[in-house]
Amino acid sequence: MVTDHGVSQAGLVAPLVGELSRLELLAGTFDAVPAEPELHVVDRLAELLRESKADCVIGIGGGSVMDATKVASIVAVHGGNARDYCGIGKVPGRGLPSVLIPTTAGTGSEATFVAILTEPAQGNKVGVVSPHLLADIAIVDPALTDNLPKAITAATGFDAIVHAMEAMIAKVATPVARGLALQAASYLGPNLETAVLNGQDSQARDAMAIGSHLAGLAFANSSCCAVHALALPLGGRYPIPHGVITGCFVAEVMRYNLAADSCRTDLIEFAKALGLDSKDGFELCGSLDSLANRIGLFSQIRNVVVKASDLPQMAQAACSNQRLMGPNPVPLTENQSIAIYRKVLRIDECAT
Repeated sequence: MVTDHGVSQAGLVAPLVGELSRLELLAGTFDAVPAEPELHVVDRLAELLRESKADCVIGIGGGSVMDATKVASIVAVHGGNARDYCGIGKVPGRGLPSVLIPTTAGTGSEATFVAILTEPAQGNKVGVVSPHLLADIAIVDPALTDNLPKAITAATGFDAIVHAMEAMIAKVATPVARGLALQAASYLGPNLETAVLNGQDSQARDAMAIGSHLAGLAFANSSCCAVHALALPLGGRYPIPHGVITGCFVAEVMRYNLAADSCRTDLIEFAKALGLDSKDGFELCGSLDSLANRIGLFSQIRNVVVKASDLPQMAQAACSNQRLMGPNPVPLTENQSIAIYRKVLRIDECAT
């Protein structure tokens, strides 16, 4: 059983652990997955899976827990370390059978074959991408999100909107992905703010859980794009929750993407699915910024001061990530990426 301290302390794991223990099925527990799992944490988890002779692994938590679980299940079976599998198509086969149970409505990790880990030495985040990462079973229970704090509800929920939006506009989007993205938006758009302001609203929580899962399925059949490319190096260097970054960056990136005719059409359609009466993509961008501000994302991101000297390296890392930049509707240069960082972030020009 894999989880984190927060989920464990919230009492979400105890009933499952108790029942598995009663049935003598529990080989061990690991509740030390951090908010941004580093490669060495995954290696430690994989070693525990091997030592305990586990024949199945259950990850219950947010995206970090599920991502760590997916990669550790691979390392436990195929050996080496997590770093060996970073990249696209480097996983040789299935890992341990896995059950993923999300406790947030946002990442969609239970539905995807991507895992994102932190590489502190490089000040970046890296992806493990392979169909072999797909969970054997995903259990999406909205009740597990009922007591989620407002800040986490806001960040993860907006990240789900970004997943659906980027899946919709990506150059590699399929009709299946576009349909899933629009359906996800129809659940997420009308319910995110309600879920943040009134976490006990069960209908809003249900809609967010369904929308998040659909958004995960959408980008699994398409791709995320420049918003996520810009987010990874920033999140690798600074303690800003991933969903806060994507929620604050999406409108500014989309303003650049509107240079593509296809993106303008897609965003108008996406706005309707969100329940917004936007005449054009620029109006949608303004609505997205307004929503991010109302639910507290901009106040969170501007609590962190980013060094101006880090911007060129972050922009270079973002633009070199062709897994995410390649499918973006328009190419972004390093200078444009720096301009987006400057527009959104609180920058210290003097710090080195």
